[in-house]
Amino acid sequence: MIPFMPCLRKYGWCLLTTLLLLTHSCQCKKEHVDPPSPPVLPQDTYLVTSIRLNGIPKDSFVYNNRLQLTQRWDYNPSYRQWQNYIAFDYNADGYVKTARYYNENDNTLKSLSQTDSLAWTSGRLMIYSTRYRNLGEEISGYDTTSLQVNAIRQFTLAGSKDTFIFDNGIFGDMVQFKEYSYQQQDISLFITHNYVNVIGGTLVLEGYQYTMTYNSQINPLHRYLSKNPLLLQAVTADLQNNWKGYPYLASEHYVTSIRYEEVNGASTTLPVTYTPFDTSAYAKEQRIGNNTVISYRYKIIKP
Repeated sequence: MIPFMPCLRKYGWCLLTTLLLLTHSCQCKKEHVDPPSPPVLPQDTYLVTSIRLNGIPKDSFVYNNRLQLTQRWDYNPSYRQWQNYIAFDYNADGYVKTARYYNENDNTLKSLSQTDSLAWTSGRLMIYSTRYRNLGEEISGYDTTSLQVNAIRQFTLAGSKDTFIFDNGIFGDMVQFKEYSYQQQDISLFITHNYVNVIGGTLVLEGYQYTMTYNSQINPLHRYLSKNPLLLQAVTADLQNNWKGYPYLASEHYVTSIRYEEVNGASTTLPVTYTPFDTSAYAKEQRIGNNTVISYRYKIIKP
C-alpha cells in the first residue's frame, strides 16, 4: 500500500487545485453580475385647475389634500367670474356618491339648488335628486335619473334610444340620448341624438357621431372623469350646443384625430395637435382643426 501514497498525494493536490480554480471562477462571475436598476423616481403630479375654450374660461376645479376633485365651477361671462359650482363626495372605491349644486349671486349669496345621491348597481347608475328653493331652505321636488354603465363601470348611455310619446301621441314624440363606446379606457365612438317632434311645431333633429383615435400620452383628466359621470358630462359639454361636445376629454390618452359626422350626412376629419410644457408632455394647448383651441392650467404637486 505504501508505494501508492505518492500517487494519492499527487491526485489530491490536483483535485484541490481544480476546486480552487472553479471557486475562483464562480466568484469572478458573481462579481460581474449587473447591479439592479435604481428605483424609478416619483413623478410630479399635474392637476388640471382650469380649462379655457378659445380663450373663454369653461371649467375650474378644486382638489382636496387626497387629490380628489371636490368642486367644479362654472364661469359666468356676464359677471366675468367663476360663479355656480358642484361639490362632489366619493365612496371608498373612488366613485362619486354625492353631488351638491350651488348657485351664487354676485358671490354674496350662496344657495343649494339640488342634491344628487348616487347608487352604483349592476349595469346602472341611479341618481336620486332633491331640488330646493328659497336659498336651499325648502324642498321643491324630487327626481330619479338612470345612467347606463358597463360591467367595469364605464359610463355608456344617458337618455334612451326608445321613442317617448307625449300624452299618447297628442303632442308628439321624441328620442334623446348620448352613447359612449370604448376601446379599453379610451372613448372610441360617441353618438348623440336629439329628435323632438311636437305636432304643429318645428321638428328638432340633431345628431352627431365622433370616431376618435389616440396616442400614448396620458390625459390627466381621465382619472377624475372616469369615475364621475356627472363631472364627465359637465366637462365635455359644448358651451353653445348641449348635444355636441368634447367626449375625448374623458379618455385615458390624448386624442390625435376626430372623424365628425352629422345626421344630415355632412362629415369631416379633424386633426389634433398639441403644445406641451417645456418640462412635461402634458398639453398646454390642444388645437382641434382650425377653429377650436382648448387650453389648460395646472397645479403641480411635487413628490
